[in-house]
Amino acid sequence: MKIISTLVIFFAAFLSVQAQSECDGGRYQSPIFQQINVSSDISYGQAVNSDNFPLDLLCDIYEPVGDNSINRPVVIMAHGGSFYTGSKTADTSVTYFCHELAKHGYLTVSMNYRLENPLNIFTSSDIEKTFLEAVFRAVQDQKALIRFLRKSVAEQNNPYGIDPNRIIVGGNSAGAILSLHNAYLDDAAKIPSKIDTAALGDLEGNSGNPGYSSIPQAVVNVCGALGDSVWLESGDQPFVSIHGDQDDVVPHNTGVADPGIPIMTVDGSASLKLRADHQGVNNAFYLLLGAGHSPQNGSNAYMDTVFTFARDFLADLVCNGSLNMNPISETAAAVPFPNPSSSGSFLAIDQGWKGHLALFDALGRLCLERKLDQPVPSVSLPQHLKPGVYWLKHTQANGAVKHHKLLIQ
Repeated sequence: MKIISTLVIFFAAFLSVQAQSECDGGRYQSPIFQQINVSSDISYGQAVNSDNFPLDLLCDIYEPVGDNSINRPVVIMAHGGSFYTGSKTADTSVTYFCHELAKHGYLTVSMNYRLENPLNIFTSSDIEKTFLEAVFRAVQDQKALIRFLRKSVAEQNNPYGIDPNRIIVGGNSAGAILSLHNAYLDDAAKIPSKIDTAALGDLEGNSGNPGYSSIPQAVVNVCGALGDSVWLESGDQPFVSIHGDQDDVVPHNTGVADPGIPIMTVDGSASLKLRADHQGVNNAFYLLLGAGHSPQNGSNAYMDTVFTFARDFLADLVCNGSLNMNPISETAAAVPFPNPSSSGSFLAIDQGWKGHLALFDALGRLCLERKLDQPVPSVSLPQHLKPGVYWLKHTQANGAVKHHKLLIQ
């Protein structure tokens, strides 16, 4: 999504001056408020689920007590649960982020969204289609919530004291997947062919509050992924990612999402960072070495690390209008780029690889094999590779094996 225009640049410059004074006193950078008021079960829309049953879509709104601001940025957080379980109060990451960010001066929102019936998953003849459509419904719901907030400013005299031009979306696990797709699955041409838009509607959906923009301004990605990193384009919204390198549910790299059953290949946080860096998209990434899926939900230490990194990203974004963070010691693992690539082209390897490299086609036939005694920045792909899906197997010097899906166009 190209969100930059002359008007946006002018408006951003105005907001930058405003933000500097707004951030004086530590707002958005430290917990300047101690008490939070939670308004529970606010209805932001209605929609029918996959069983054609109508649902009231609910959210909880967190506000700092004693705050007189009428121009607060909003952070919407969505829960995990593999798109068939969970709720706005059941995910520790979501409730923690909402409480703590509200203490820092944001208005925060924890949302419910439509979930798939588990029975439909277990009986599905096409599990990828079932999950893609569950994500699509959830995206439509989050868009309705964004429109609900903007509508409240335009039609209800801004009862929540928000800035409708600063709405950030995010979440943990499935909630992060949802928010990433909301931001970057932003064109009808990008919608996967398995999604039945004739039945589900378009990207905006029918969950409520038509007539207002549903575009978020930034994304918080905790252990999430995107269906295809190429959806991320120059000019898109900034995002922050935190992910464990041992995540076996949502891969931090490019791999198969597997919440108990293999679903489909997705591009995790490391792949998204590499794509964003090459596209010039403002982003930050913290790789949690040795950590599995959503480690912060069972660890105060991980929660502090995850929250602090995301908080600092958002504070920099809100207060300065740009990301300016020092590199940290834990960086993303190497991934091949560009992806998709083309026959006979050079495949760049960020950070350089050592070890053994093998490329297989979809039938398991060996197409390329190289022994890398020294780190190399790129390899040349064979000529005359047919378009399709290939698998790049990297056996590292220490024996660890990584697999990367590579698309040849």
